[in-house]
Amino acid sequence: MRVIAQLSILCAGVVALALNWGMPKEGLRYIGHYFLDGFTVSGVRIVPAHIVVAIIILALLLRLVEFSTRRLDSFLGMFSLDSGARYSLVILSKYVSITLSLLIGIGLAGVPLEKLTLIASALSVGIGFGLQTMVNNFVSGIILIFERPIKVGDWIKVGSAEGYVQRISIRYTLILTFDRTEVFVPNSEIISGQVTNWMHSNSVVRLMLPFTVEHNANLDRVKELLVAVAQRHPDVMQDDPSIIPPSALILDVNTNGIVVYLRVYLRDCNLMFNVQTDLRAGVMESLLAEGIPVARQQQDIRILNSQLEPLRLTDAEAGNKA
Repeated sequence: MRVIAQLSILCAGVVALALNWGMPKEGLRYIGHYFLDGFTVSGVRIVPAHIVVAIIILALLLRLVEFSTRRLDSFLGMFSLDSGARYSLVILSKYVSITLSLLIGIGLAGVPLEKLTLIASALSVGIGFGLQTMVNNFVSGIILIFERPIKVGDWIKVGSAEGYVQRISIRYTLILTFDRTEVFVPNSEIISGQVTNWMHSNSVVRLMLPFTVEHNANLDRVKELLVAVAQRHPDVMQDDPSIIPPSALILDVNTNGIVVYLRVYLRDCNLMFNVQTDLRAGVMESLLAEGIPVARQQQDIRILNSQLEPLRLTDAEAGNKA
């Protein structure tokens, strides 16, 4: 609307200058005639007044779409819909409304439907030559909105990008990484590639924390200490029948010691890093309090006497040593 107002003021200024410089009123009458009644170019009737009205109506409709989208989001928030479903409905409503607004604007501008067919044919030629990627991302975005394999707020990993989904648009998906950087991933990569979604159907996650103790350690006591630490943590799932309660497993024995894994399940994967820190600190404190040493990496060094040569000192070094 600001641009339209500026153009109107500019046109009025140009007309005023033209009249001031001696343009006859008959010329101004011709300008008004062509502006209101239009003119024909290659068999197409162009009416500038209709185009201006169409632009104004289109601008108002787009503003109305933005306002309605915000109101729809607030309205859907009153129902028991998850954020992903609400976001999909809002985005679909927005794109449908924008499409209808464009059709209304084109109709008010007086563009015939057969011309739109020609434009669509030209676009199809352009798509065939260089817009395959854009169309692929567009279709992939529609699939993402309808199927919802990911939704806003999910913790996902696509290739080397890992973080939370901030926005799903028609062309790309915006991921906010843990480094607070924003990564724009084309929708086609999400549809055709492998995507890890930590929060698709639920936020439950399993942790396997390894602890290496010496070979002569009391393994029964070690397992009891690990399980006790996990049971005291408030964020570890304890009595849910769908998961395995906290347990200690011996899954590896190597030259350094015996590796005991603490297996726990968390209800919220967003707490994974904090819980790992708490459990590791608690297990180390319990092991040290019980006098159970944690194994260290060991290296065996073999010295072969047959390959050693006696150290020979020079006369000066022998004299200094004496």
